[in-house]
Amino acid sequence: MVRRPFQATYFKEPSFNVSKLDIFFAEHRNLRERTAEMEALATQSEQPTIAQLNDARWRFTRTLLRTLTMKERIVYPRLRLHPDPKAREIAQRFSESTAVDYERFANHTKRFPPDVVIGHWPAYAAAVRLRTAEMHERMDREERELFPLLENAPEIDALPIPEKNWAADGWRVRDMLGLDPPDDRGA
Repeated sequence: MVRRPFQATYFKEPSFNVSKLDIFFAEHRNLRERTAEMEALATQSEQPTIAQLNDARWRFTRTLLRTLTMKERIVYPRLRLHPDPKAREIAQRFSESTAVDYERFANHTKRFPPDVVIGHWPAYAAAVRLRTAEMHERMDREERELFPLLENAPEIDALPIPEKNWAADGWRVRDMLGLDPPDDRGA
């Protein structure tokens, strides 16, 4: 049997008897789709409406945050217990670089709120193309170097609470994109 390099696309779609890893890999594929969606918006000739762009930005952000949370709860805990020290080292390197990569994304969102995007579309589009190229490269490396290590990692339950609360930044992004109407009820 010829072993192919690992790709999340080789994992089965979730079914009735779905594992936590199946759910993670489905989310990983979804992140690829959302990344491609942002890339497509940044390469089209006409600027999308701010509503279209904010919806796409939120879909990407939501998927990214879910994927990062799943990695913290499902992937990294298993790899930290891997019998091979080299595998543990690779997992640690990816885990540490995740925080750096996310900081670049968070800075990007802070640099480009909707009003700046409207007035500076070419700059925003160029920045999105750079960020999406980084995302594709990161996901390719994960599929090539990190995910194959899961085959020999011990099976453990997912951590109930991730070490980092990735979802917390989602509220900042939702607020920046104006997705939630203000709550004008009295306290």
